[in-house]
Amino acid sequence: MFSAKLIRQIESELLKHSGRILVEDISGETLIIKRQEAARPQFGYTLLNALAKIFRQPLLCAVPAPGGAAAQAIEIQRLRTLRQAGVPVPEVRHIADQWFAMTSAGTHSVDELIRTSPQQQLAVWQAGLAAILHVHQCGQNLSQAFARNIMWQDGKIQFIDFEDDPSKTLPVAYAQTRDWLLYLHSTAYQMNTDPVTLTRLWQQQLQQDDPEVQQLVQSCSQQLAFLRHLPRQRKPWGRDVVSLQGVGELLHVLRK
Repeated sequence: MFSAKLIRQIESELLKHSGRILVEDISGETLIIKRQEAARPQFGYTLLNALAKIFRQPLLCAVPAPGGAAAQAIEIQRLRTLRQAGVPVPEVRHIADQWFAMTSAGTHSVDELIRTSPQQQLAVWQAGLAAILHVHQCGQNLSQAFARNIMWQDGKIQFIDFEDDPSKTLPVAYAQTRDWLLYLHSTAYQMNTDPVTLTRLWQQQLQQDDPEVQQLVQSCSQQLAFLRHLPRQRKPWGRDVVSLQGVGELLHVLRK
């Protein structure tokens, strides 16, 4: 717990900044101060939600995220549960009414490195796959397994952003299958490696996952492989379309 003086100092800094995240050096340690915010629109799920309705596939849907104090409570509980289970996530250091403090997971996301570091791209992508498998082998699932929520620091991965809990509305195997699909959704379209190689590398991890998860992924591949026929060009179609096309490519290879 923080001292009253430190709490006043942090809250004074929060008043000076409009952003949600404040990075503070406290006693030689970098901490993240995360304030509450209202529930956010799930823009990234627009097409996924549509597909979920068409195919009656609940694992593609956005999970309810309440925002405010409820979201903060969910995130703190999830961080503690995941950390206790052995999942690499930030450690909660202090909880206040409108914010909480946690250790830093680093400054570079897997998404950023895939976009900007071609020499590292494949190795970082594979590290993300291995880290997701580890989460599942710990008996856990992520919240939004997009590459932007997977942080990379000194060759190690940590997961962030846990303001919702898919396992509250989905069976755990469905939530874990969702992790794979969201990671591929946010990365496959950016990769310079061919889909056959990417699928082979993914399969090496997937084959170590729970059999029910493997079966659910195969079922998704039968339903969604047609997405490979979507346009590959980001303009004028937008990121949502090309990211789904990328997932479709890998699912098509997987079902062969």
